[in-house]
Amino acid sequence: MIAHRLQTHTVPEPPVRVYRIIALTFLVVTIVLLAIVIFTMLKKTEIVIVAKEDSKTINVIVNAEAEKKSDKSLVATVTTTKFFWSEKYFPTATRQVDGTSKGEVVLYNTTNETQPLVKTTRVITAEGVLFRLSDRAIVPANGQVTAQVYADQPGASSDIGPSKFTIPGLNSEKQKVVYAESVKPMTGGSGKVGVIAESDFKSAESDFAEKTKAAFLQTIASSSSNFDQTIVSISQNGASSTFGIGAEASEFEISGTSTLALIMYNKNDLNEILKKEVASGIDTASEKIVSIGDSPKVTVAATDIVNSSAQLQVATEAIVTLDANAPLLNKEYFLNKQKGEIERYIVSLPHVTGMDIKFTPSWTSRTPSVGDKLKIIVKSVK
Repeated sequence: MIAHRLQTHTVPEPPVRVYRIIALTFLVVTIVLLAIVIFTMLKKTEIVIVAKEDSKTINVIVNAEAEKKSDKSLVATVTTTKFFWSEKYFPTATRQVDGTSKGEVVLYNTTNETQPLVKTTRVITAEGVLFRLSDRAIVPANGQVTAQVYADQPGASSDIGPSKFTIPGLNSEKQKVVYAESVKPMTGGSGKVGVIAESDFKSAESDFAEKTKAAFLQTIASSSSNFDQTIVSISQNGASSTFGIGAEASEFEISGTSTLALIMYNKNDLNEILKKEVASGIDTASEKIVSIGDSPKVTVAATDIVNSSAQLQVATEAIVTLDANAPLLNKEYFLNKQKGEIERYIVSLPHVTGMDIKFTPSWTSRTPSVGDKLKIIVKSVK
């Protein structure tokens, strides 16, 4: 019997190095995945847009008529009446003229006899400025009397201050005891006369029209009506002026009877039309209305008395700015974008005056790809 020795083969154990590599690889992958998750969680962008409030002028023609017939018409009453008014005006242009200086003197008589002086008696200053008595005067003995005088020559040279006068018509001895003095300046030698310029006339006509309408409105202020707004226009001007352009006058008057058109309506009706007009005039994709002027300017463009209607020219100011909830500010336009792309897009929006884009972390170069990590703020400035 032959005996065989059983021989067993042992399986070699993997080296420790392999386990180390596997473990390190797993650790690195785990760290990378964790970093990606943390980065994704921390990554966000805040965009602050600075937009100014701009004024937009709205002009619209509104029909005032007995019944509302369109979106741009309102219920109103249209009537006419005649009204008289007058107003004085003063020219701004002047022309220099030589006038006659005038004033008064006190005549003194230190003698024991009355001294009569005829009209036009001369009184003269030491400098040779000559005046004459406007009327006959009698100076009582040892007394005095006040008399009016006028300059012998026109012009500014006779406008003098308080002075002492001699009376050359008396003999030299009597001139010492009968004389004159003034206590107030002589004035009127240098004068100006008004000249009605074309600008004066046009300004007066415009003012006269406004004052005529205002005066008429005062006469109906207490009258009852179903309407809260009244506007007046002059459909036929019957006024005339006392002087024309180029005339020399210190003042001129415009007066006459004019035919006035009276339109009455409700403010709320007009405001509703304006709101719709403003809304139709803005870009709803990017703009919003901040406010609409509370006092629109309303003028009468035309009247039709036969049909009791009128056309009103209405102008108002609306304040508009960038709408933070506008479609053009939807977050989808800003996702996964570089800073330069965002800046170019924002600059293209209306009313924008500035922006501030903040990335977190600061070294990132693109916005998040999900809207929850993106914040858009609109700051409005006046």
